[in-house]
Amino acid sequence: MARLLIFDTSCGACSVAVWSGNRAIAERYEAMPRGQAERVLPMIEEALAEAGMAWGQLDAVGVTRGPGAFTGIRIGLAAARGLALARGIPAIGISTFEALAVRAPAGCMVAIDTKRNDLYCQLFGPGGAAAGDPGILAPDDAVALAGAEGVPMVTDFPFSAASDAGTEGDWSPDSSLAGPPRAAAFASLVARRFEALGKDGRADLAMPRPLYLRPPQARLPEARRNAQLK
Repeated sequence: MARLLIFDTSCGACSVAVWSGNRAIAERYEAMPRGQAERVLPMIEEALAEAGMAWGQLDAVGVTRGPGAFTGIRIGLAAARGLALARGIPAIGISTFEALAVRAPAGCMVAIDTKRNDLYCQLFGPGGAAAGDPGILAPDDAVALAGAEGVPMVTDFPFSAASDAGTEGDWSPDSSLAGPPRAAAFASLVARRFEALGKDGRADLAMPRPLYLRPPQARLPEARRNAQLK
């Protein structure tokens, strides 16, 4: 029975979950555009206390590795690496795209705000399988592609902010698909990755690396960009 600590600081929140017995048994979540560095460890300690679990009982740490806010990604990865190295356990990284895609298991377009009038995007098919490489799209292009693929959009930002992002036309909001990742929601994905490591591979598991996409002003030509997302 895996005992995991999972957290996310990649977007506008700090989220922590403790996983044991095939379910999340404790969770902490706070919306915050900044300040995750000061809150992540206290929130971890609170969640562990609620779960009645000691640091030494953990089998692995799971963390989102981006894309998202540069500072938030670094905070999460640094915390995960430090905890994993100190306790000799694996640190398992998943992309923020994957963490958000669990909200729509039948398939979706995940869109993450770049804060530069563009969106980090990736298409997912049934079961959370990536249906294309990640890329950067203008908001209207992301909405159009999701419509063409017949899948909902899952975003890290509230749908009330959609107009600020420049989305129009076929935007069909569903509040259950919006907002920063929740560690309890994607904890099962981390648990599956942990079990897939196998007994022999866990000790030598490499630390997760950040996932950064090239900035909007350095985007690929449109034809190649569209090919990456199909």
